[in-house]
Amino acid sequence: MQYNKQKNSFLTKTFGFAILCSFIFTNIFTVGIFAGTTNRKTVDTPALNGLTSDLTQLSRSGRVRGLANFEGETNRLIKMLAGDSLKQPVILDDKGKSQELVVEQLALRIAKGDVPASLRGKRILKLETATLFSNAENRKNVSQSIERIFNELAASNGEVILFIDELTNFIGSSQVNDVLTDALRQNKFRIIGGTSNTAYAEKIAVTAEISSLFETLTIGETQSGDAENTAGKSASGEGFRGDIVSPDLREMMQNDPTGKKRADVIIQAKDADDQTLRTILAQNNVHLQDRVGDTDTLLVNLPVSAIEAIAQSGTINYLSPDRTLNSLGHLENATGVNTTRSQPAIAGRPAYTLDGSGIGVAIVDSGMLVSHKNFKTATASRIVFNKNFVTSTNSTDDDYGHGTHVAGIVAGNSERNSGAYRGIAPNANLINLKVLDGEGKGKSSWLLDALQWLIANRTTYNIRVVNLSLGGLAIDSYTNDPVNRKVQELTALGVLVIAAAGNEGKDSDGNKLYGHIHSPGNDPSVLTVGAVNTKDTDSRTDDLMATFSSHGPTRSFYTNSNGDKVFDNAIKPDVVAPGNKIISAKAKSSSYLVTHYPNLSDSSLDSTADDSMLYMSGTSMATPVVTGAAALLFQVNPNLTPQMVKMIFEYTAQPLNGYNMLEQGAGQLNIEGAVRLAKAYRTDINFNTSATSGMSLLANGTAFPAVQTTLNGTTFAWAQGILTNYTLLKGQQLAGNFHPAYRNDSWFDKGVISNASGNFVFNSNFLSTGLSIIDNVLTSDGTVLDSGSTFCASSALISDGVLISDGQMFGDGVLISDGVLVSDGVLISDSTMATTSGGSIYGDN
Repeated sequence: MQYNKQKNSFLTKTFGFAILCSFIFTNIFTVGIFAGTTNRKTVDTPALNGLTSDLTQLSRSGRVRGLANFEGETNRLIKMLAGDSLKQPVILDDKGKSQELVVEQLALRIAKGDVPASLRGKRILKLETATLFSNAENRKNVSQSIERIFNELAASNGEVILFIDELTNFIGSSQVNDVLTDALRQNKFRIIGGTSNTAYAEKIAVTAEISSLFETLTIGETQSGDAENTAGKSASGEGFRGDIVSPDLREMMQNDPTGKKRADVIIQAKDADDQTLRTILAQNNVHLQDRVGDTDTLLVNLPVSAIEAIAQSGTINYLSPDRTLNSLGHLENATGVNTTRSQPAIAGRPAYTLDGSGIGVAIVDSGMLVSHKNFKTATASRIVFNKNFVTSTNSTDDDYGHGTHVAGIVAGNSERNSGAYRGIAPNANLINLKVLDGEGKGKSSWLLDALQWLIANRTTYNIRVVNLSLGGLAIDSYTNDPVNRKVQELTALGVLVIAAAGNEGKDSDGNKLYGHIHSPGNDPSVLTVGAVNTKDTDSRTDDLMATFSSHGPTRSFYTNSNGDKVFDNAIKPDVVAPGNKIISAKAKSSSYLVTHYPNLSDSSLDSTADDSMLYMSGTSMATPVVTGAAALLFQVNPNLTPQMVKMIFEYTAQPLNGYNMLEQGAGQLNIEGAVRLAKAYRTDINFNTSATSGMSLLANGTAFPAVQTTLNGTTFAWAQGILTNYTLLKGQQLAGNFHPAYRNDSWFDKGVISNASGNFVFNSNFLSTGLSIIDNVLTSDGTVLDSGSTFCASSALISDGVLISDGQMFGDGVLISDGVLVSDGVLISDSTMATTSGGSIYGDN
């Protein structure tokens, strides 16, 4: 309801102070909000009763309709109210018709008990604004009514949530004095506001003290993106395989024969709105916690006894736990990026600095210290967006200390020590998406929400690269795992996802381990990164693989109809990069890693001016090196597809002598070679939509570049090959011609298949002619990728369609693990590795 400007101004000046003052009671008693619904003290609320409508009671009496088309908005509103945020949600709708409908769906969900425990038993009251003003004879009476309403609301101890359908009739853009600003941080009750985008911008957003009290929810803001996928198919067209219940859920069922234990579970439904599914959920006491945007992926809390009923209903594709997630400086010289910064004018393009300008890079991690100088230009911050997906906090700050360091490696622009700690793409824009809490822990559902946000908002911020320096042991096959399928959706939309391989390359006794690639690094669409120890020298002659870096093959699996585990067993990582004792941005002094690992910094790295540094080790540090390099390639040629960037990095990599492909993939990142190859490609064509199979990638009149690089006085050959799931492909046509496997909705692993005789052959639907298959996993001699000794035959990875069983011995006699069933679902972080299986946050010497 909107009033005329004169009345609105009058109300703003007269009542704004009263209502703003009332906010001093909101939320300080969070425990009261989160408490159970029993034994609450009854409070007399005559003003509330006379000037509000009880939407919760109307829902219980069947007078509120359930509208599925607002389920996404309702779920987001529930998240806002159920978390620890001190901000009040405001629903924005320019049509002015939908705010109340969303709040009614919230009331209906509360009436059904289908909300988190912290919201059960709450009452949603709608303030009848028209009645309030029409009943008031004068200004004093209105002011008294408002005071009574908010006094009663405060006395309800969090039991009541008040909906104000036109917030800007009360809150204006007038200045708030310092005393009130301090008091606003101590609120005692919750409200839900409603207004239009324009009114919010003009009357609330313009005043920082007021806008800091609110967070907005826009009606119709898509969370599902524009990817159209067939039900049950991934972005690349692959369906689910095997048992539709994940192995760790099966284990949970076996360990709890009573079925009474409850668990948070991710349901990948065939149709999330299917009434049969919803009925089964209700009949089995399943609580809907969240829906990932408007997709068919649901987060539910259920008793273990409900799993089989849901699995047998025919309405779902896959069930898996909401697993816990954890996080997992002379970079310019060592990677060759220093030789590429200054780019001359060419083909009508003026000279430019290669620094990631204009490219959006999403850091999905533990947050960032936004005040750090590493992320600022002379006039503005390069962190262009911040969003928190951790339900236990509202802050996007880095309470753990991991995300800040990662972001600095990607795009830090520090000038300290003559720029020695500068990141790879120091002018790229950063998007800060927080999915890990203050101890570096998270949940799959938080990560899914962040990935879904990226799908919906990637074009707004020109996000071309996503950095995932997090994960854990892969359990579900990449065709079934919800996170794997979500990163495939991002790839299909032209966004390159880069993930850490993991830090389990050795056990606690120092023995080499295979088969510990983390998820989502096990996904074939993802560019998976292992770690190199550069010995803190620019020269590559002394570079070694970091002992903690996880090795392939991938051991995620599905269970077939015979009850056999069928492992993915793909060659990973894809490439490796510097990840040992990397110096980068340091988070706030109270962050977990700073306080628990003081030896990671010293007086030479500290600063009092938000420019402190520390060093950390792990594949989490190697991953942002490659992420920054990808941002540079997208700046060189925005028409590149994710798989083309992946191919360029592998083709131009430097194989390290003495390491096999399960340890180093195609070899060490070579940014100089990658940039030179990318510059040779056409810029006048959209490769995803317009390129044809076998077409030359080279710009008119451009020769294929020399296949070697000289860095810091040492010349080395490029790998000149790429890896598929089980084999190595070689041939200049890989980098000189277009292949359908390079399109967004595919990956080049599909280009090689095993025929009925067990031989590897080309799939002409994805790869054109002129290529060769090497069906051995090789130990490199330090030259091209196909040169060296056989570590194991590709047939060791696949035989008669059933992959190798547990305990397969590789050529060096080292046993590979199946990587299965960390019983509580906890995945290993970089910091955890400091005290467990031999990886170390302090790195190798």
